[in-house]
Amino acid sequence: MNYIISCLINFLNRINKIIWNFILFLSKFIKVEEVSNRVEKPADERYRRFKVDEPPLIEKSSTFEKKDYKQLIKVNNIKPIKRRNGKYISINVFCPCCNAPKDYLYDNNGKQSQFECKVCSHIFSTNPNKQSDVSFLCPHCNYKLSLKHSRSDFDVYVCPNKQCSYFLDNLKHLSKEDSELFAKKPSLFKLHYTYRKFNIEVPAIQKDFKQFLSAPIDISKAYHSMHVIGLCLTYHVNYGLSYRQTSAILKDIHCIDISYKTVENYCKSVSSIVQYLLEFYPYQLSDSLCADETYIKVLGKTQYIFFYFDAIKKIVTSYRVFEHRDTLASLKAAYSTLVKYDKLPESLKIITDGNPIYNVAVQYWTQHDMPFQLYQVIGLKNLDDTSKQYRSSKQIIERHNRTLKYYYRPKNGFTSNKNANNYMVLFATCFNFLRPHSALNYHVPVEIPEVQSCKNMPNKWIKLISLSYDYIKANA
Repeated sequence: MNYIISCLINFLNRINKIIWNFILFLSKFIKVEEVSNRVEKPADERYRRFKVDEPPLIEKSSTFEKKDYKQLIKVNNIKPIKRRNGKYISINVFCPCCNAPKDYLYDNNGKQSQFECKVCSHIFSTNPNKQSDVSFLCPHCNYKLSLKHSRSDFDVYVCPNKQCSYFLDNLKHLSKEDSELFAKKPSLFKLHYTYRKFNIEVPAIQKDFKQFLSAPIDISKAYHSMHVIGLCLTYHVNYGLSYRQTSAILKDIHCIDISYKTVENYCKSVSSIVQYLLEFYPYQLSDSLCADETYIKVLGKTQYIFFYFDAIKKIVTSYRVFEHRDTLASLKAAYSTLVKYDKLPESLKIITDGNPIYNVAVQYWTQHDMPFQLYQVIGLKNLDDTSKQYRSSKQIIERHNRTLKYYYRPKNGFTSNKNANNYMVLFATCFNFLRPHSALNYHVPVEIPEVQSCKNMPNKWIKLISLSYDYIKANA
């Protein structure tokens, strides 16, 4: 058996040499650029850019005219709906416009919570969280928008009018190739006016913003001194050592016998304290920010960190770990940055990649009087003016992600989302207040005189903890 395997390996090696010799021969006649262009994706499978349209016209639903469904049925010869696959509406529901019974109602979303009347074409919902006393109209043709998708975070409304000037203008500007592709795959194009109505309330985001960490122990009743706690934080955060390595170095170098679990409890408790300093410190931020999401492992599964970063002053403004890379996570990350301004600059700009959830964040916070300009750098090549102008800012946030990975690597992942967020608070605190930055002539991004006057790093951590209690009293 061993002889057969050795012969097979020898045969495969010979085949490999022949193939490489053939490739070298062809390379004399074919340019490398031509080969790279051939392996690229076809031109029609382009990256779909997310576009946020202007707000719709709003009309109070109470202004619709009450109608008699019996008369409409008689005049238009309307027959009851024929259900397919044995499906039926189990609840007793009537159209609020013409009072038509459920035999004339379409179950729009299949969940028996959103209906369309066959008699008068009125769309309504029985879900109390989604009921509204207004109707949305297309700003280009005044046509009533229809609900296309119902998501957990927002509802998507689309103008169905194929004679809408917005749709016709977009259709007119399609190239010949795009027109042919649109006929085959219309989902690749966004030609109709679209509006997203959010189901996320700002107070819920504000509450979650303050309350996502808790302390496992009371640090004021710790068995060891504050200097030992400062040493634990210095080794674990500033030098990227794991809890076990920190416990070992304290014993080997400082003759302090402390378990790794105690080190962990100290670090988690401090993170719940310095979080208030990190969030409510009066930063002097610039008007140029960059944002990106990177991933870490929690119990072997991927979770996402949404970083917002001051590209000029090198201050981390958002650092939280989320289980999903979705709309809600993007809104929370943007909020944690925007509230750090006393007044939003009119020239505030945020540079990101092409992820469409940032566009959703712009639309949501603009509707809640917290506007900002979004510039998206897409791909690895500067194919547009935005990418050429803001590529350097995007590279800054990518470099910051690599800094995190350098310190995160010894952790080998986290056991829970809460533990991951505990560490990210400590990492961001160290980055903003304690870690010198080469782009700032090796000054820390946020210099607090009381902290900088301390002679060593453990004492700086102790001073940060002391200052954090003032912010807890003011914002708890």
